[in-house]
Amino acid sequence: MAHSKKEKIIKEIKNNNYPLALTLIDYELENNPDDPELLYNFGVCCSRTGNHKKCISVMESLLEKFPKFIEKDNIYRILIYSYIHLKEFEKALKVINERLKLNVGDPKLHSFKAHILEKTGKISEAIDVHRQILRMNPDYANSLNSLGFLLVSKPKATEKEIQEATEVLKKVLKSSPENPAYLDSFGVLLKKRGNKEAAIQALKKALYYLPSNSEILSHLEDLI
Repeated sequence: MAHSKKEKIIKEIKNNNYPLALTLIDYELENNPDDPELLYNFGVCCSRTGNHKKCISVMESLLEKFPKFIEKDNIYRILIYSYIHLKEFEKALKVINERLKLNVGDPKLHSFKAHILEKTGKISEAIDVHRQILRMNPDYANSLNSLGFLLVSKPKATEKEIQEATEVLKKVLKSSPENPAYLDSFGVLLKKRGNKEAAIQALKKALYYLPSNSEILSHLEDLI
């Protein structure tokens, strides 16, 4: 693929203009059907546009044909992401566990695992994985937020767990005070602590940054 055409495709992907990037890639694939960079970017665009079945097909083919491709780690992460979206959790976990044998400290892989555990109702195990991630990377924002939210969402959370949730959620909010997901979790925490008015304010602020979000609206409706 010509360097200028490659740069154009990457530019459109970085600008989140995936339909145009796909059009450019389709055109180039007609002449270069086995170009690994084209196939990789094609898979990325399929993932970003919600075509997860096609993404999996492309990425699996890419791994088979080009096992030493430079973006191999990212290919596996995208595969896992697509498996999760299709609720193919067993396949996702198989890939995660295989990759963790090679990179036991990869926080993204552990985060994917925690997400699957949460979605399959294994909340205590998900909490343990997030704690493990934070022992390796104390500033890992996704786990700070997820751990806090999972702890305060427990029907019988202990005072120690509420305190732990308070610490991690304050920490993640300090790093990103306008993040609606973090504000939502903090609102749920404030509700759990009986601070209704502050909880409402936090959730309203979350809605300001992410209007009409059903989960935030649900948390707010529980307080009004």
